[in-house]
Amino acid sequence: MDGTFGGGAAHFADVGLQTPAQNLARDRAALAAHAAGGPDSLTLHRFPASVSVGCHQTRAREAREDYCATTGIPVFQRGSAGGALYLDAGQQCFTLTVASDRLGANLSARLEAGAALVADALARLGVATEFKAPNDLQVAGRQKIASVFLADQGGSTQIFGCILAELDLKAAMQALLVPTEKLTVTGLEHARERMTSLAERLGRVPSGAEIGAALAAAVARLGLRLEPGVVQAVALEADTATDDWALSGSRFETKDKVPGATLRVLMGLSAENRVEHLRFATDGHIAPADGLVRLAQALVGVDVADLAGACREWFTAARPDLAGFEAQDVVRMIDRAASKWRMQADLGLTPAQTSGLMLAGEGRDPTQVLAKASVMLVPYCAKPNWCKWRHTIDCVECGKCEVGDAYMLARDRNMEVVTITNFEHLADTLAAMKGAGVTSYVGMCCGEFFLKRHHAFRDSGMDAVLLDIEGATCYELKEENLAYAGQFSAEAALDLDAVQKVMAKVPVQPLARRPCLTGDTARVGERHHALVSGGCSACSCGKAAG
Repeated sequence: MDGTFGGGAAHFADVGLQTPAQNLARDRAALAAHAAGGPDSLTLHRFPASVSVGCHQTRAREAREDYCATTGIPVFQRGSAGGALYLDAGQQCFTLTVASDRLGANLSARLEAGAALVADALARLGVATEFKAPNDLQVAGRQKIASVFLADQGGSTQIFGCILAELDLKAAMQALLVPTEKLTVTGLEHARERMTSLAERLGRVPSGAEIGAALAAAVARLGLRLEPGVVQAVALEADTATDDWALSGSRFETKDKVPGATLRVLMGLSAENRVEHLRFATDGHIAPADGLVRLAQALVGVDVADLAGACREWFTAARPDLAGFEAQDVVRMIDRAASKWRMQADLGLTPAQTSGLMLAGEGRDPTQVLAKASVMLVPYCAKPNWCKWRHTIDCVECGKCEVGDAYMLARDRNMEVVTITNFEHLADTLAAMKGAGVTSYVGMCCGEFFLKRHHAFRDSGMDAVLLDIEGATCYELKEENLAYAGQFSAEAALDLDAVQKVMAKVPVQPLARRPCLTGDTARVGERHHALVSGGCSACSCGKAAG
């Protein structure tokens, strides 16, 4: 197999199905050997049912560890970055270890080059794909069929790739702690809109030898001459590291989502407002690989007032290579975490309540966002399922649940308040709010919804303070598709204490500034503002009541 760009021998082997420990040990040895002057290599391998967590992630936020422990599914941290994966024997994995400059000048370029090799292999098998930055390949621009991740060491790069030959979606949704669909035929079909496999696209399952040959032919284009051989694995030390991501003491979490990555920081501060504990987690890529650890170490001991500036200075001095996120994304998250800490002290929030505060939009200070908030959005799943108003935009404030109390808090401040009945209604309501001149609002949703549907909040062009809801969410019960359609039957709950504390920062607005979102039809709860004739007569649009 002579490459397009010249010669160069590389070890090539298909080791078949091996344990996670065996695969990790071999990959680690291959990268270390290459960094020490050893050979390029391409190794094909498969995993038993297991969860692979990216090297910068925290297991506590990626895997359903109780379920995995009960069912005997190992959860392990791989050497490459990127997101968590459910792996099994139906997926063809590979590890390519080469000089970094063969693939590109930076992480983003190397990830795209690695994805291009997989796209070439898939094309040889008869499946056309498109690259979705930073590390996925999709069919028809919507269904993921493969992913690539990487690890760097010195001038060496190791690409870890996974091709979905067959897809056991039900098992994946049970093992991964990600938004999941109801495990029924309807729910699984909904999830399959976002994932596919070679078996589905080709109507057959290609053999490992066939997939391997396609990968080998694609990789040979790098100028490698593939020859039989495998890097010998080295024994791994026992993994005694603990995944300490607990909200203990003063520690609280701040999370954010940007188009290419999820970002998290766990922070604890002393009584003197100095950082005592800091840890980052992301499914993005960073080089050097310990960059986020170095950043955390640099920020320990810093006063909370100087935190964002110190974070910015570190990125300016260190200049790490990033893929999936940018330095300004981390600085913004740190700035928001510092603001949440000040709000925690001001309002008496618990660490859990502080973690439950989520910020959307460009605003970094929740106090400033709340000062201008003119709308409250409440999810219908927070209403009792016996409530006749559960699937309507209104609430009669009967006093039998926390939603009525939240409505009253909003109406007492002359805010517009709307129950969101499904995902399409959320999109329509956000658009109406933007059209009415709303600049900021208060909302409630679960953290999983915030991360998965962050684009809806981000693209609205408004700032928001969102409070995490508690109890039985659609993500824990695997009924996400029902929730989006407005048919979720279980009940979540508002943390009314947190709502009351946060709403204390929302001032009473003049009634004439209340946005017009619901038209001039009389609404059930409007009697609380003595709008006897109907809903629109005293809001900002100035229409006469119908």
